[in-house]
Amino acid sequence: MKPRQPRRVRVRFGAREYTKIGVRSRGWRDAYHQILALSWPGFFLLIVLAYLAANVLFAMVYGLQPGAVANAGHDFLDRLFFSIETLSTVGYGYMYPVTIFAHVVASIEIFIGLLSLALVTGIMFARFSRPQARILFSRIAIVCRFDGTPTLMVRAANERHNTILEADVAMTLVREEITAEGERFYRQHDLPLTRHHSAAFALSWTVMHPITERSPLHGWTREQLEKAHAMIAVSITGLDDILEQTVHARAEYTAGQLLFDRRFVDVIVPADGGTILDLTRFNDTEPEPAVPRAGATHAQQHKSSPPS
Repeated sequence: MKPRQPRRVRVRFGAREYTKIGVRSRGWRDAYHQILALSWPGFFLLIVLAYLAANVLFAMVYGLQPGAVANAGHDFLDRLFFSIETLSTVGYGYMYPVTIFAHVVASIEIFIGLLSLALVTGIMFARFSRPQARILFSRIAIVCRFDGTPTLMVRAANERHNTILEADVAMTLVREEITAEGERFYRQHDLPLTRHHSAAFALSWTVMHPITERSPLHGWTREQLEKAHAMIAVSITGLDDILEQTVHARAEYTAGQLLFDRRFVDVIVPADGGTILDLTRFNDTEPEPAVPRAGATHAQQHKSSPPS
């Protein structure tokens, strides 16, 4: 007898895809979580397929006893439409159960229809009521100088026209390292930030990690990070002032999305009587200006800086 192959499941974590081997199948015990994890098109497709399958099944059951449904005859479509009317508890009256068998089957179908309506309504409400943040993250991360220190930067913006209160941000570096025993090990490093908390996150937020001598990124190049399969994860959590619930958002960056010696273009521009947040340039960068030499004149410094 051929041994049973362990179950394989593909999962995506950020930009990476992994395959889990030997995962236990939980079946219906985890159906609620699986349904909530579906996309909206996938969710509606599941509902339509389940609805059609249930009606086809009951139409076949009604066909087990000829003449069980009045005016249905031997036409499968008649029994199918009778099942749809019964499952939805509409009951137009043109077709109706005649025998005891048909009455019992119709009663079971009506009961299932009531339960399914309540179940689908509850799941729909759960999907709609899930608090979600609409936070826009930059497609790339950059490393440039800030206050004279090389700094890793990621930009975020609140796309909703509200405020996320008591927002907290965290940045983590995950990379492959070799232990003292020579084993490969994915290690997580928490990256200290210049500011990890905002009392009110309404517009844009540049998340910054100074790459000092104590930073896990100190001395690392883009090529070294790619070789180590490095990934930088950024997560923001806060309280939506309208929903009054906790919302969160997350973004991941591989070494291929890391740009050195570039800086973000300003997206917050003062205007007459207010401020403009220009999200059309949210991912735009420009060359990092040259660091002026000590003792250089004002004219030399102005000449060495790139045009804006």
